[in-house]
Amino acid sequence: MNIKSPIIATSVLILCTTMLFASDQVLPKPISSSLPAYPERARLARISGAVRLSFVLDGKGHVTKVNPVSGNPILNAAAADVVRSWKFDPKDIRSDVRHETEFVYVLNVQKEQGSPVLRVSLVDFRHVEIVSELYVSAIE
Repeated sequence: MNIKSPIIATSVLILCTTMLFASDQVLPKPISSSLPAYPERARLARISGAVRLSFVLDGKGHVTKVNPVSGNPILNAAAADVVRSWKFDPKDIRSDVRHETEFVYVLNVQKEQGSPVLRVSLVDFRHVEIVSELYVSAIE
């Protein structure tokens, strides 16, 4: 048996463990933001889906540039407005670097007529989920 094998195996194990813990790290959240909304035009047209945007921060934690990467233009515009409102703690995130975020818009059927419920979740700046409801009357 080659004596280097246990050393290599141990090194690979340490590297994999480090990568596992690094993937569980908590990334920064914006310290201020406007409240995301589901665009009414998109709700009425029953548009849902994912939007990817890139953005750049300045040294003070303000968003300076927002560019759509993919997604429906109606949803892109709404997500871009939110990203432009984001403010980060300057020491939590790198400035002058292109960052990416994904907004996922989910539209559920509302069981009873009334104001739609809106739920927003944000684990970190990379993924935002906006869930809304739409009442659809039964055809009789």
